[in-house]
Amino acid sequence: GDNPGRLQILQHIYTRCQEEVEKMVSPGAGLLNKLLRTEQASIRSNQYKHYLCPQEPKIIKSPDGKEVQLAGSKALVPPQELIDALQNAVKQIRTAEKSAGADKAAAAGLVESCRQVAIEARNAIGEGYGVESEVLKEFELA
Repeated sequence: GDNPGRLQILQHIYTRCQEEVEKMVSPGAGLLNKLLRTEQASIRSNQYKHYLCPQEPKIIKSPDGKEVQLAGSKALVPPQELIDALQNAVKQIRTAEKSAGADKAAAAGLVESCRQVAIEARNAIGEGYGVESEVLKEFELA
């Protein structure tokens, strides 16, 4: 009969392959893939903060009670790279749509998902960089 363990193994392999591909593609495209695969809005919201926004310096306590200062850092994925990936993805979907093989409804759904990511990213950038920031203005112009 069907072995439920086998499906889990295949899904695990698929996810690992996706992760390996994400390491090879541009950071923006990797992040877009990750976001499109993440169903839960709360997890996506954390991904935007983690990847698109600069990290504040923070103090963590080590197990022995010492306080360690972690330096802040620039965004792991500059917002412009996510914009490039989004524009690229939509272009690819449109190209596939024009070729006979593509399913119109599926293509429309993918474009809509990309649009959703752009909206959510905009909100995260507003929170992470400030509503008046140049970064947000550049993102909105794209």
